[in-house]
Order: sequence, then C-alpha cells, then structure tokens
Amino acid sequence: MKFDHYRHHYKILILFLLTLPLQSPIALANPVASLNCLSPNCQEQIYAQRYGNKPRRRGAEKLMEQLDLSDTQIQQLNTVRQKYRPQLEELRKKIQGTRQELGQMIQGNASSTDLTKKHQELTNLDQKMHNLRFQSMLEMREILTPEQRVRFAQLMQQRRENRRNNRGNGN
Repeated sequence: MKFDHYRHHYKILILFLLTLPLQSPIALANPVASLNCLSPNCQEQIYAQRYGNKPRRRGAEKLMEQLDLSDTQIQQLNTVRQKYRPQLEELRKKIQGTRQELGQMIQGNASSTDLTKKHQELTNLDQKMHNLRFQSMLEMREILTPEQRVRFAQLMQQRRENRRNNRGNGN
C-alpha cells in the first residue's frame, strides 16, 4: 500500500514534468518564442506584452514557483521530457488502439482465449508505459534538489487532500 502512495507521487511528478512547457498559453500560442523562453519569469513577461497585466497562475506554473526551479533545471527537465516524449506517445497510441480492439472483441464473438491474449497484450503495453515513465521520473528526480523533492511531495499531498475534500463536498 505504501508503494502505491509513492507510485502516485511519481505519476504526478512525471505528468507534471513531461507537460511543463505545455502548461502555458504562451507555449501553445507561440512555440518558437517559448523555446527561447522557458523560465516562468520570462514567459510572464511575454504574456504581459501580449495580453496586458492580467493575472494568470496555472497549476504547473504555481508548482514551479513553489519548487523554485532554476532556469537550468527547467531546461534540463525539458530535455528529459523531449527524450521520452516520442516513446511515450507511441506507447500511448498502441495502448489506445489495443484497448479499442479489446472492446470490440468483447462486444463480438471472440473466444475467451483470444480475449485473454489481447488483455495480456494490453497489460504488457501498460507495464512498458509505467516502466518508461518511471525511468523518466528517475532522470527528472536527479535534477531536483533534495529540498525540492521534499517540497514536491508535500505539495502533492496537499493536492490529494484537496481533491479528496472536494469530492466529499460534491464537487
């Protein structure tokens, strides 16, 4: 059970770090400018030039500020993300296709043996995805300082508690 607790942290870390540069409307609106401007401060300046001084703080940006990532760390995290992104995207597509195939087989007349084989194929793909995400997380983890790792774990715990509380309130 304790492993599942940490596994959840790692999933969140990986998802956060893999999508770090995609969290900003600047990156989506002008990818070339965002490549030359990866730090939150620089992106805030570009945002202010484009959209005025309207306040904006998205979850990932807020988290980056709270972790106090340096420009170098942001660039290193982006490098790791770019390294794993094609492999993760390919696996995601394979998983999606295999899930669809399994769903069609379940609705059709496929034998239990064929369904079991397809399910095993899906399970193997899922495991490959988890392994790849774990590998990328290990590389990203090395970029964070020990203090940032502790702070990240605390922030993720707060997010989980907030989600739990919001679910309990019917949100």
